[in-house]
Formats: sequence, C-alpha cells, structure tokens
Amino acid sequence: MGLLKWLGAIAGVAGAPVTGGASLALTVAALAAPVASSFIQAHAQGQAAKLQKQSTDQALAYEKERDVYARGTEANRYGEMMRQTAPYRETGTAANTRMGDLLGLPPQAAFGAQSSMPGQQPGGQMVSLRAPDGTMKQVDQAHVQHYLSKGAV
Repeated sequence: MGLLKWLGAIAGVAGAPVTGGASLALTVAALAAPVASSFIQAHAQGQAAKLQKQSTDQALAYEKERDVYARGTEANRYGEMMRQTAPYRETGTAANTRMGDLLGLPPQAAFGAQSSMPGQQPGGQMVSLRAPDGTMKQVDQAHVQHYLSKGAV
C-alpha cells in the first residue's frame, strides 16, 4: 500500500485530493505519459536514422552507377573523335615532317609517340649542348652535328 499512498500524494499535490481508483489511474497515466512519449520518440528517431541511411546508400549507389555510365560515354565519344580526326592529324604530321626536311631540321617523333624516359627519344644517347643563347639542352647523339652547325657548344 506504500506505493498507492505515494501515487495518491503526488496526485493530490497536482490538484484535487485523491479518492478512489479513478484518480489513481489518472495519476499512473500522468506519470506514464512522459515515459511512454520518450520511448515513442526514441523509436521514431531510430526509424528516421534508418531511413536516412537507406536513402543515402541508395543515392550513393545511383551516383556510382551514373559515374560508370558517364565514364563509358565519355570514353566512347573520345574514341570516336580520335577516329574521325585521325586523317587530319596524319596529314598535319606528314606536312610537319616535310617542312622540317625542307628546313633541315631533325625528324620529330610521331604524334602520340611515348619515349621511354622524359626528354629522351627511344634508342638514342642524350648529350648536353649549350645553345648560342646560353641555355642547356639534352639532345640525341644522332642530332649533335646539326646543333653544332647552328652554333651550339
């Protein structure tokens, strides 16, 4: 009966004196309501966090899929552009080679050729020469005579 007296005292402080079972039920309801609403709120927050995580995961999956598609599309576009412009690039490379021959310049690497090391053409030894303006340059040993004839040391 100690619990009932305590609950009755709380209800009596809140308003009218406690008499009977109805006021005891109101007291229990008044005390249980904040606890129940706290549990409901905690559950709702947990559900909201789950929904937020789920929507974030879905958005991430969509972005990854879209990125893969965009990369494939861009690669296809680039490949098609390179295929379409190849004749023009080849014509330009041939014209540059012919002009270089007419001017007595050493042959240049073909468009898109990759050397084994930066600043070095495949298959040749590099030599340092000083140009007439004082700058140093690495040149292929096969081209040394050409640069020496132009005033390099």
